[in-house]
Amino acid sequence: MIQRIVTFFGSWQGYAVCFAVAFAIGFGGASKIQSLRKAAAETKTITRTVYREREQADVTASVESKAVAAQVEIRTITRTIVEKVPVYVTAEADAACVVPRGAVVLLNAAAAGDPLPKSASEPDAAAANAEASGVALSRLVEVTAENYGSYQSVARQLTDLQDWIRQQQAVTNRR
Repeated sequence: MIQRIVTFFGSWQGYAVCFAVAFAIGFGGASKIQSLRKAAAETKTITRTVYREREQADVTASVESKAVAAQVEIRTITRTIVEKVPVYVTAEADAACVVPRGAVVLLNAAAAGDPLPKSASEPDAAAANAEASGVALSRLVEVTAENYGSYQSVARQLTDLQDWIRQQQAVTNRR
């Protein structure tokens, strides 16, 4: 029996069988190595993704905390200014200044983003513009200060959003 095995492996058929077995073992080993390399590459990609997402979350938290602090500061400043209106625009100033109705109409249109009112072309528009609106100068100043505070708030939100986008892009573009 051993002699038959030795004779078989000494023939071309034996060599073919040895070659086939060696090839199968080598192919299996190479396949295993390729699988391990693929798994290592996937692990590296996942790790990079996790770190990038953490960095992006850190950027969001940082920008958000600064934005919240800025909004609190804007509201505080606006509230302080509105509270100081009676100090800077006294009752005597209210009595001395007549805010024309036409001025209030234009300011309301501007605040609403409406086109100019059509009443300016009517014959009695000049008389209507000269009439007192019943709005005190101090109230006009309060509303204007509140509007400016709203503007500051929205402008800061836009600035913070732009900062967040720039920082997110920097994190995303890092390799």
